[in-house]
Amino acid sequence: MSRPGGSAAKAAGFTLLEAIVALVVFSMGAFALYGWLSTNMITLERIRDRQEIEAAMHSALDMVRRTNPMETPSGERQAGHLLVSWTSVPVEPARPNVGQSGTPAIFNVGLYDANVRVLRDGKELGVFRVRQVGWKQVRAVGDDS
Repeated sequence: MSRPGGSAAKAAGFTLLEAIVALVVFSMGAFALYGWLSTNMITLERIRDRQEIEAAMHSALDMVRRTNPMETPSGERQAGHLLVSWTSVPVEPARPNVGQSGTPAIFNVGLYDANVRVLRDGKELGVFRVRQVGWKQVRAVGDDS
């Protein structure tokens, strides 16, 4: 039986125009979703790169902190693919260390500024400056002179 005012074939399914409109709407949504996903992947990659740089900088700081700038005012160390180089300059001249009782201790100490450069596979990751204490033993333990 046919409906009044129309044919049975007309009411049976989608027209070609409706299918095209549905595909266009779906495609626009898919492109927006792809753009959002692509942006998130780029951001995630940048975060990973930054985390690797931060870890390398922390390793470099640890290497420099373990050096005595009074004995080794400049130098470089290699750790895997990481190359750390530094140059220290005195901020305060070396002077005798004083113990809690006010008596001279066994070390002379000085304050140094170290300029540190960090490279990985020949590419510079960063440069930073750190202030640290240098020391040199000048008296034996128990020597009161």
